Amino acid sequence: MGKFVPVFTDLEMAVTKILNERTAMGLKAAILRDTTMSVSEDVYTRHVVIGDSVGLHTLHQFCHQTRSGEIDGFGLSVNCVGVYDIRKYMRYLEGEEK
Repeated sequence: MGKFVPVFTDLEMAVTKILNERTAMGLKAAILRDTTMSVSEDVYTRHVVIGDSVGLHTLHQFCHQTRSGEIDGFGLSVNCVGVYDIRKYMRYLEGEEK
């Protein structure tokens, strides 16, 4: 078996869907972070954060290579937090620092 290259097909589709929906709504969305990390020799995880003027979107997925060499993506999660909740949380953190 050659070097394992993780494939996150479901995550890529979800990112594209969010960016297209935001564009259709007239919102400018940007990928703020896109990180892939090795969890073990045969499991990788990818985490993408997309921001726009209305909210913050986080997408996460795992990718596993089986012993036979097949690649399996699993554990896709997509979450969105609205600007109101983000500001509320930031005020909470600012209060914690005082």
